[in-house]
Amino acid sequence: MKNTPESTDLSLDEIGGKQEQELKNIALLSIRSRIDGKEQSIAVSDPILRKKAGVFVTIKRFGQLRGCIGFMFPYYELWDATAKAASSAAVSDPRFMPIDTSEINTLEIEISVLGRMEKIDLEKSDEINKLEIGREGLMVAGFGTSGLLLPQVATEFSFNAMEFLQATCEKAGLPHDAWKNPAVSVYKFAAKIF
Repeated sequence: MKNTPESTDLSLDEIGGKQEQELKNIALLSIRSRIDGKEQSIAVSDPILRKKAGVFVTIKRFGQLRGCIGFMFPYYELWDATAKAASSAAVSDPRFMPIDTSEINTLEIEISVLGRMEKIDLEKSDEINKLEIGREGLMVAGFGTSGLLLPQVATEFSFNAMEFLQATCEKAGLPHDAWKNPAVSVYKFAAKIF
């Protein structure tokens, strides 16, 4: 797996209510199809949804996390990344048992479309404090591994910028202060969450 960001040609401002609803429908269809063991057929004509972007799909049930999987980088078109992430979050998140048919009508789906990754120069001592908590997420990459935390994680856990950075290092399986090592790179990104 590559551990360096790739650029996306999608601007988060392009995603409006119409695209948000279509992506939610795609996610739900993908989850239903995967659980029912049926092939899914999705036709997408919206040019915005055909742009490549990183995306994460979070599934909750009664407010509790039930699965979250996604793609850090823009490997797939947005609609396809959403379908793949939703399907995987439903049955392949190793933290949870696969979702079954009895849960389908009680699921809450949240989609986070990732914007462009920007490298943060942490040698400038105040750079991390410029992070917009709740609006920007972090990715840490180094030593053959990477970890990403979505913007909403910092808000949910009341992290300040440094705590968020340390938690992202730990998500990558690295020590909480791994960001100090020159072999580790840190990136921030905005996300459209709906």
